[in-house]
Amino acid sequence: MVMPADLFRQVMQLPEDELRRLRSIIDERLGDEQVDADATEAWDAEIARRSAEVDAGTAETVSLEEFDAFLEERRRRRAAAGNG
Repeated sequence: MVMPADLFRQVMQLPEDELRRLRSIIDERLGDEQVDADATEAWDAEIARRSAEVDAGTAETVSLEEFDAFLEERRRRRAAAGNG
């Protein structure tokens, strides 16, 4: 079984055209949700911008370990607050 964090890391390494294809497949799978064309266009632009930053080496990134620690701390805070 593929762990979500591993899958996420693999997906984020895909080229932009493959990300778009994957999103299209997921949209089809979810089916009955209405997709807002303006939102889709805005997300496409955001994905392109972020991909360009990563390619240029100007993106601020975090390691998988840092991201996992962030999520764990967030879970702890929510649990302490009674929200999950």
